[in-house]
Amino acid sequence: MISSMTGFGRGEGELEGLRFLVEIRSVNHRYRDIIFRMPREFNPLEEKMKQRISQQVFRGRLEVSVSVKETSEREKKVEVNFPLARGYYGAMKELKEKLQLGEEISLKLISAFPDVLMVEKEDALRFWPALEEALTQAVQGLSSMRREEGDNLSKDLLSRTDKIEELLMEIKSKAPLVVEGYRNRLQERLKDLCPDLEIEENRLLMECTLFAERSDIHEETVRMASHLEAFRRTLKEGGPVGRKMDFLVQELNRETNTIGSKANDYQLSHRVVDIKSELEKIREQVQNIE
Repeated sequence: MISSMTGFGRGEGELEGLRFLVEIRSVNHRYRDIIFRMPREFNPLEEKMKQRISQQVFRGRLEVSVSVKETSEREKKVEVNFPLARGYYGAMKELKEKLQLGEEISLKLISAFPDVLMVEKEDALRFWPALEEALTQAVQGLSSMRREEGDNLSKDLLSRTDKIEELLMEIKSKAPLVVEGYRNRLQERLKDLCPDLEIEENRLLMECTLFAERSDIHEETVRMASHLEAFRRTLKEGGPVGRKMDFLVQELNRETNTIGSKANDYQLSHRVVDIKSELEKIREQVQNIE
């Protein structure tokens, strides 16, 4: 089963009065690109989260949002940076004396300076079990949505490949008639231009043979049929096959363009246009496959 690169997942986990909410949004991307948005104190867990996500997601741009809420009152230890406080006090005292200021150096003033009072940092690793639980739920939800959309994409792509195969069969059946039609048109044109001219059958046959060689599309149609079969087989294999499918679409386009350049027939050219239209729709869909 193939997966889309578009999806959303959400999960929650709780430990020691902290509740973690993880939300993952993914869109298509050439590679795997994971962006985290979470409280700074939990940044040490980013690599663990990336490894966990990478086990199930192989391509796509993922935005991982982590929010943390307190579910109960939790004691937090506030530490005083005494060396820094003394430094600030000494600097303020010196400034006061040199500028001959009368204002008192208060506790409120010193404590307001940066990093004098520091809240004890959380041990991020201690909360990994709760964050992992929330992340696992989010990844599972994301993967489920991506697979569901991938299933819809697969049905659409199979339908379009069937349509292309039908058009290709029409081209193959009409191709032998192109040379015969060219022969008849050439013969009629010569008669119109030179009614009294005696047409040499051997010269006419030679001209038609050259035309047949220039407009022969047998190899292209065989290769296209092979690419279509490979495309279907890749869809059934599933997994991260987006790049392979994109390559096959490029090859199908290349063969179609060659057939179009050799067609020399209105009906064949019309079928080529129809095939190119279907391939363009397939190409757009393939861009979103993992």
